[in-house]
Amino acid sequence: MKLPWLCAVISGMTANSILIGCRALAANPLRTVLSTLGVIMGTGALVAVLSVGDGVEAFARRQLAETTDLQLLSVVPRTTRSVDGVSFPRPDTLRFTPADLADLTRALGPEASAVLRWSGAAIVTGLPNDSLRATQVVAQGAGAPIVEATALAAGRWFNEAEANGDSAIAIISPALAGRLTGSTDYTRALGQRVTVQGTTLQVIGVTTTPATPEMITRVPFGTFPRTVLPVATARPPMLLVQAQRIEVMPAMIAKTTAWTAARWPGGKDRVDVQSRTERINQARQSMLIFKLLMGSITGISLLVGGIGIMNVMLASVLERTREIGVRRATGARRRDILTQFLAESVAVTGAGSALGVLLGAGVAIATTAVMRAKTQAPVHAALSASTLLIAALSAIIIGMSFGLYPATRAARLSPIDAIRTE
Repeated sequence: MKLPWLCAVISGMTANSILIGCRALAANPLRTVLSTLGVIMGTGALVAVLSVGDGVEAFARRQLAETTDLQLLSVVPRTTRSVDGVSFPRPDTLRFTPADLADLTRALGPEASAVLRWSGAAIVTGLPNDSLRATQVVAQGAGAPIVEATALAAGRWFNEAEANGDSAIAIISPALAGRLTGSTDYTRALGQRVTVQGTTLQVIGVTTTPATPEMITRVPFGTFPRTVLPVATARPPMLLVQAQRIEVMPAMIAKTTAWTAARWPGGKDRVDVQSRTERINQARQSMLIFKLLMGSITGISLLVGGIGIMNVMLASVLERTREIGVRRATGARRRDILTQFLAESVAVTGAGSALGVLLGAGVAIATTAVMRAKTQAPVHAALSASTLLIAALSAIIIGMSFGLYPATRAARLSPIDAIRTE
């Protein structure tokens, strides 16, 4: 069948054709309903699987964002250069500043967030029963860190003025708070003082328990050089970018790479843009394979439903052979007969698809409710516009595909032979 003819046939499916088809199918309602059950079950299964799959995917994305670094990329200045295969320290190592952070944030747009991170090691002294302890010192910006799943167990974050200044204050980890107070009541650490590399700091906050019991001290950017001595032993400041979604990571990598090239022309060997590209591609591939697998399984149910539609349409053609002959004899073209029966097929599959969407949505909601009850995981059904569009297109495709043969058979009947048929 040529494409222009098929387009003309589809455009000829007027509301009147569909209405006539529905009346013809209503003459034998039981057979019509039974034939529609396959479409209802197939569409319902498709909607349920896609809705549950979207819900599980959303949950998985949240878990990836909270527990992994797949959505994180780092802009790190190179501290060495290679000459004839030998690495030498760079005398011109870049030092990122808040101005660089602001410019990168503008370049990335709303799909990602960036922070300036500066860290190094230091010695903590003056702890009860401990003469010497090591701590990781991190330069902390204002508010909660946007690239870490970290919250406060007690106290508060730095404000804007404190973060950009050199106030002698600190936010410490639970491990350090426990060493300082000898207690798990972290509020007791607030207001106390710790000495980090000879600089005395007042504790204003304690973070929640991290995955590993590290001794971490967060200080303002201006205070950091005084708490890590000598400064040369600290790693240079780096820029961290947190993407909103895994899908935008390739775009974020491209934008960040372009930004570094524009910011430091001719300095490609001075900056590294590091990401977990391979792991990101694996995660995206796994999600796509899961959806395709579930869609292919439910597609079998739709095919079974299409066979039922073909059966009922073939029976309808056989019962209405005389009617077809009369219509052809009174001037109806083959295209008119073809359009009529295709309209009937689409009407049946459309009705079954509508009922299937309702059934699938109910099944998806019930399934995710059971999943939440059994696993305590916050998984919810996600009935998206794309799922509804797929269900609607499936109804049209199944109706057109499996109704085409009965419609073509009806259109090819000879008017004289059809009228003479008893």
